[in-house]
Order: sequence, then C-alpha cells, then structure tokens
Amino acid sequence: MYSDTIGYQRRPFSALPMADHYFPAATIEAARNNLARCIERGEGPGLVIGPSGSGKTLLCLMLAEHFRELFLTVVLSCGRLGTRRALFQAILYELGRPYRGMDEGELRLALIDYLNRGEDNPNGMLLLVDEAQTLPMRLLEEIRLLSNLARDGRPLVRLVLAGAAALEERFANPRLDSFSQRLGARCYLEAFNRTETRQYIQSRLDSTGVSGEEVFPEDACASVHQATDGMPRLINQVCDHALLLAYVEGRGSISSADVDEAWADLQQLPAPRGAEPSGGRADGGVIEFGSLDESAESAEDHSVAAAFRVASAEDDENNDAEPAGQIHRIERLLAEADEDFQPAGSIGPEVELDFREQIHPFQEKFEEEEVVSDRYAAARERQPLTFGTSAYAIEYDPPAESSVSPNVCIAEGPEPASEQNTVVGETPAASAENTARFEETRRREYRHLFSQLRRG
Repeated sequence: MYSDTIGYQRRPFSALPMADHYFPAATIEAARNNLARCIERGEGPGLVIGPSGSGKTLLCLMLAEHFRELFLTVVLSCGRLGTRRALFQAILYELGRPYRGMDEGELRLALIDYLNRGEDNPNGMLLLVDEAQTLPMRLLEEIRLLSNLARDGRPLVRLVLAGAAALEERFANPRLDSFSQRLGARCYLEAFNRTETRQYIQSRLDSTGVSGEEVFPEDACASVHQATDGMPRLINQVCDHALLLAYVEGRGSISSADVDEAWADLQQLPAPRGAEPSGGRADGGVIEFGSLDESAESAEDHSVAAAFRVASAEDDENNDAEPAGQIHRIERLLAEADEDFQPAGSIGPEVELDFREQIHPFQEKFEEEEVVSDRYAAARERQPLTFGTSAYAIEYDPPAESSVSPNVCIAEGPEPASEQNTVVGETPAASAENTARFEETRRREYRHLFSQLRRG
C-alpha cells in the first residue's frame, strides 16, 4: 500500500513483535546482555519485568534466536496454563516430542528422560516463559524444580521468566523464597525517551529503503513521543496509522497534525476541531476535540452557566476584591441557581443498617432440669446400714423372665450361716419380729435393684 506513494519495500511498523525489528535502546539492550551472560554461564533463572508494550516478547524472541544453535529452545508465548499436565504438554510440543495420551507423571518422566539422554543437544534446554505473571503458584514451583535438573555439574534447563510488575510481586511471596534466591538476573524494561523514539522511527524507515528524516521530521517524532509516552507498541501503532493517512491523501511526509489525527483515531476520540489536512497545531499548542451541543443543554445548565458568567463579570470589575468575598459571591449565585433543581432520581443507601433488638445470652429460656430423687433415702434414714467385721454376702434370685443364673453371689470369706437370709453386718438391738420384717423388705429391694441393673 505504501509503495505507490513513498516507495516502501516492506511495512516498517509491524503490529507483531519481530526479531529483525529489534532496536537496541538503553534498557532493553542492557537486559539482553545480562540475560545472555546468565544463560551462557548457567548462573540461574533470569527475570524480566516491564509494562505492557515495552518489548518483553521481542526480548524473548531475540534470546531464542541467539541461542537456537546452542540449546534446545522452547518459547511459551501463552503463559495461561492451568495444570502441570498442560505445562509439560506445551514444553514437549515445542520440542517436537510425543505429548498425547499420557498423564502428568508420564509427561514429566518423558521430558526428564529426553533431557538426560541429550540426543538432539547435549547442552540442555532454554525455556523462555512470556506472560509468566499469569502462571499459578504451583506451576512456578514446578518450573523451579525443572531448573534444578543437572548433569555433570551443568544445568539441563536454562530459564527466563518475562512478565509485568505483578510477577515481581509474586516472588515476594514466602512460598517462592527458594525460587527468588536462585535468580541470577533481574532486568527491568522502560519506555523510550524522546531521542530514542526519534532514532527508532527513523531507523525503521531507513531499513525499508526511504529517508526517515524526510518522512518523519523531528517535530512529528516529538508528537509521537508526546502521544505514546515512548511505549514501543504504541509507537508502532501511531506511526503505521499516520503513514496510512498520508497515503490516503497522497503525501509523502508526516506532520504533527497527522500524528494527532492518527492518535485520535486509535483512541476513538473525536477528530480535532478545525484541523486542516496540511496544517499544524492550534494556537498555543492546544488541540480541541469535538464540541458541545448547545441545544442539548437543559434549563438548569443555562442557569448555572449564567451564574458563572455573572460571577466572572463581577470579578473582572472588582479585581481588588478579597478572595473570600469572591468565593462567597459565587456560592450565593450557585445556591440561587440550584433552588429549582430536582434530581432525576434518588440513590438509595448502599449499606442497609439492621437495628434489630439484640438478645442477651444470659436471658434465654432453658429447659427445665430433671429432678432425680433417691427413693431409698427414706429407708436408709429409718434403718441405716452398718457393716461389722464379719464377711458379708448377697444372694440374688432374679425374676422368671431374666436369663441370669438363679444365684448370683458376691461373697468374700466363709459361707454365710443361713441360706435363707442375707446377712449384712449386724443390726441394732430390736425385737425378732422387727428384724425379720426388715430383712424381708431389704431382700425385696435388692432383688428389684439387681433386676433393673441386669436389664440395663
């Protein structure tokens, strides 16, 4: 498209990162040298931190291209992997090895076995992970374990992680202390400064066979830097769109107005008002986008605007007035303008307060307690048990329905003198009739007690 007007051999500004479009700016070149040293010497994993569009993917492609002959190179351009199985499958796929129909353990052993044998390359593998901030913690730990593989004192896996600032925050987690201690290089990418922006634009145009200074003069390059803040991805987008606009109008040079219009198109902004195709900036270097529709203003808007105009006129007449008095006058005019103002709708509270009566925990009603009475207490009070020195025994005859043997004897010492009576120590002096009645009553009570104990 550009060849008809300016004579380009190829598109100078590509939307996708390409290794042959690499520009050695200060920060990215320093990062490339540090990572290359770290990879060659096997110092440990490398970390690349940078904002979106700063060239992290391009740096990974440059490292892969540089070490392709020395290592087995794997570039994981999509870091959003959810499971260990998906991670090993992605690595084996990049290596050209079988990865289907195997579970996680088989995939791990297949990768380790392939690296240990060193059939294709004895130096091991270079693993470059882009967008590493999207990896879960368990996959970062799995990658760390891969970097521990070694043979003959040399690592089998050289590792570089590239990501946004969130990746460095992940390494502040105590769970990744071991990984953080192993890092051999930390590199940070930044945007281009004004000089680097101009050099990058003109070098890209020079590589296509045209003069960069003629197509993009210095003032247009300054406008590009001001619009994009020197971010390489945005520079490519704005410059490519500006060239497209120049091609449509049949011009071979880019002006500052073309850059402003290209930036407005990319950001979906209104076209600059009163901008001429070949003109420059507005007076004072200010660009006005769009206009307000006077017919759409409501009566309240007119009243508020009138209040500000009146206040401004009074301020112009009274330049020596105190600031406090001016503020008071403006507030009064605004209050008069807002007297008839009614909001379109009311906004309810975002938090609902519940003022229910609180229940005191010690005022709750509890179930009535069950009172257990001892029915033998009265008998014990009438005839307390006394134990003498002689041995005692208790004979128990269970009822007919019980399956217990007819005689249960708890005895110690010699047999009792009588099988008919239960001797429990000695009783107080009393008549024979009272003694017999007492023993009969006690015998029945014991029978009933043992019967209840047996039935549970």
